[in-house]
Amino acid sequence: MQHDHIEQPSTSNYTLSILGALGSLLLFLFIIFIAYLPNRPEPVNAQLIQQRTDQLATIQAEQKDLTTGYSWINQEEGVVRIPVEQAKRIVVNRLNEK
Repeated sequence: MQHDHIEQPSTSNYTLSILGALGSLLLFLFIIFIAYLPNRPEPVNAQLIQQRTDQLATIQAEQKDLTTGYSWINQEEGVVRIPVEQAKRIVVNRLNEK
């Protein structure tokens, strides 16, 4: 019977493997940092934040008016805009009649 002798890795091989893995990780992080640094977005200032907040409030008010109010779409043809909730009730009633 032949006995195969399994060699144990030496501590120097183990240490070099750990250092290689750590070095690779550090190199990867360094490359990511270098790639991110020039592409960093400009900080948003308070004036821009306020401007965007005002625009959002205006858009939301317009959308609320469109979905909850009445207005003419085409007065000559008699097409009007009605609130969404009322439109839902009309559609449900029409579907229930069928």
